[in-house]
Amino acid sequence: MNILEYISFFYSLTGNTPYGYQIKVAELLLAGKNVILSVPTGAGKTWASVAPFLFARQSELKNFPQKMIYSSPLRALTNSIYSDIVQKCRDKSISIHTGEYSEDSLFESDIIFSTIDQTLSSFLSFPLSLSKRQANINAGALIGSYLVFDEFHLLDTKLSMATSLGTISLLQKLSRVCIMTATLTDDYLDFIKEKFNFEIVSIKDFPDDIDKIKSLKPKPSKAVKKSIHVVSDKILNAESILKYHTNKTIVICNRVEKAQQIFNDLKSQLEKEDLLNINTDNVICLHSRFFDSDRKSKEEKLKILFGKGSKEKEHAILISTQVIEAGMDISCNVMHTEISPVNSFLQRAGRCARFENEFGDIYIYDVLDLEENEKLNVEAENEIDKAEIKALNNKYLPYNKDICRNTWSVLQNYSFLNEGIATALVNEILGEQEKSIINSMQELDYNKGKIVESWLSCNKNMYRETIRDIQSVEVILIDVESYKAKIIIPCKYETISVFRWSLFGWAKKMEEAKHASEDWIFAKAELATESVFDFEWADKGTYLLKRMAIEEIKNYYEFPIFVDVRYFGYGDAGFMTMPCQNQNVSPEKRQKDKENKIKSFKKDTYYQHNKGLLVCYEEELKPHLTFLFSILNEYWEREIDWNKMIQLALCMHDYGKLNKSWQKPMREFQKRKSESNNTYIYNPNEFLAHTDFDEDTDKELATACKIKSKPAHAGIGAVAAYDLLNERYGEELARAISCAILKHHSPETESFDDFDITKEGLTEAQKLLIEIGFKGALILSERGEGLKDILPDIQNKKEWITYFIFVRILRLCDQKATENLQNYYSYENF
Repeated sequence: MNILEYISFFYSLTGNTPYGYQIKVAELLLAGKNVILSVPTGAGKTWASVAPFLFARQSELKNFPQKMIYSSPLRALTNSIYSDIVQKCRDKSISIHTGEYSEDSLFESDIIFSTIDQTLSSFLSFPLSLSKRQANINAGALIGSYLVFDEFHLLDTKLSMATSLGTISLLQKLSRVCIMTATLTDDYLDFIKEKFNFEIVSIKDFPDDIDKIKSLKPKPSKAVKKSIHVVSDKILNAESILKYHTNKTIVICNRVEKAQQIFNDLKSQLEKEDLLNINTDNVICLHSRFFDSDRKSKEEKLKILFGKGSKEKEHAILISTQVIEAGMDISCNVMHTEISPVNSFLQRAGRCARFENEFGDIYIYDVLDLEENEKLNVEAENEIDKAEIKALNNKYLPYNKDICRNTWSVLQNYSFLNEGIATALVNEILGEQEKSIINSMQELDYNKGKIVESWLSCNKNMYRETIRDIQSVEVILIDVESYKAKIIIPCKYETISVFRWSLFGWAKKMEEAKHASEDWIFAKAELATESVFDFEWADKGTYLLKRMAIEEIKNYYEFPIFVDVRYFGYGDAGFMTMPCQNQNVSPEKRQKDKENKIKSFKKDTYYQHNKGLLVCYEEELKPHLTFLFSILNEYWEREIDWNKMIQLALCMHDYGKLNKSWQKPMREFQKRKSESNNTYIYNPNEFLAHTDFDEDTDKELATACKIKSKPAHAGIGAVAAYDLLNERYGEELARAISCAILKHHSPETESFDDFDITKEGLTEAQKLLIEIGFKGALILSERGEGLKDILPDIQNKKEWITYFIFVRILRLCDQKATENLQNYYSYENF
């Protein structure tokens, strides 16, 4: 890397000269190394990780990945970083993918900002935002990509952290990785370095940077930047907040209920008397129980009130939870926080006196026992659920009690914070615990067994075993009465996430209070009619609301749960377990989902469709695979023409559609459609891939022609491709690629039906193979059977990795060419 060129590029991108540690990160990454970066909050680590990717793209470096997936543990952090980067890189292909924003659910952009949940679930083949039919499409996106894991210390050590390390281990030599953290111990950093072949870049090794980074330096008139005060004689309350308020105050609670209580108390006091000239509109509550659109607008307002350049004399108070611990570029003069583990506490402290020439006071409070109305007194049926309820009744939820108590004890020895004290606190408080964590993760082999189990099952239930252990349920707030016996679309509405057992506990209390026993307090969506056609992204149906028994809440996973606005409310404090004066209901989502737009399809032949896939691959996907191709040969330790193998997979994926019993209902449908309307073409000699079809008008005709009864086709193409590939490349590659064909419509496909292909059909298939320069005999008929013997070997990582690459390419090309064939190959050229 030319350092002067990089400095110039960094300055033109950010308006700042890079710090020494930022240059070092770029040098290591661009030299093929993986990096673990340890710097304090507010020191510029985001650009340290993003700029090398952008530099490599601009410089057209061949030895660096062409896709970046930036993962963080919090939605607010993801939203904030995405917003900051987009402003500087307007001409780039950038998207965001979180639970609230799903602009790129297939991870197709060059730069993707995602939550860790979305990233890991994608690699584990149960992507949270996709159906099970599409579960295997995203795993390949991580292979050969540049992966950034931000705020790594905030991940659940047994689940998302261990699974992230397992993922990194499985992708060694295939993907470039940057892990970023502010609060891992020195021993933990050394462990990652040695075990996973990383290079450590730490701020402590760059003393000149510490002197230059203005956010780390104290205000000229102060000896220290952040003073801390351990408050041992009272709990966090509205009175203390108002007493110590000066200009900007941030309050961070551990539980949503506590934040709501303090917010309501503050608003009540401020409305009674004009205290400190605070505009009540500038008193803001933010936590996880807001609609996504409201959270976004609140985050934008917080940037105005608490961000760089905010009016110093404009008073504002934020009451929040850990959702603002990381990533939000906001600052305050005074912070009040309930005690939390030291790494969490330091993240919170990062929102105090964050900017240049600021000084701040941080007040730390212990947590008293839960209020009686916050406790869950419900019976659990198994040990896992008992542990869940016990955790919810822990007054330090969502944190470990012992670490909170230890942090509380140690903090009493300090009166201020700086980067040296922060490191000392982490090493002292977390040292022994992290040794235990390391041993536990090693014993479980970084959840790699669970990862493979997820690959095999594609079951979202694995989420609880690999990413997060607290069960949440999505709720939709509506006027249930007005929707009884009416069609409803569950995915249409914004949802709010709450703990499943919290919702169940509230429901039981309502039941005990004998709330309107005949009312529909809870409801669920049930499928009334199914779609008749088999496009994988047209899995539409008609849903009706059904009354939901309280006991069902414990084990309901299918859709969000609908709650009645007469019993639950929503206002400035978010989702509440009581009605509000204004009956706010869940708003509709911003609709960008193509599944809701595609209503009709045009006929294409077998030959036309496959040519469309080949052109789609050449134009849209292949240019982004240069780096991946360059490392796959090294990975397989042999020279392979990957381009040729992809072309073969594309040409063979629909070979089963040439089956006589598959063509029969399709031809009958097209014939009858053309008879009813002469604008639709019917040629009895054509081998169809798709018919003309309109979702609104053709359902009855499709049913009459028994479209849904035609045999499956994917397994037939897999069998035929396996024979071709095994002969030339061996069984490992043959299994991986033929399995991609087998599962290009659903990861659950594991067999093929009886088939009989005519000589004319064989000619149609061979014409494609000849055009890509591939010769070989194809089987024409066989009795159906199971195909588990061509699935990737459970122990063979290479087969799984290659399968994920091929099935992603195949499915993306298939979807694009089916939706818009004319974009890739004009009908006049056929």
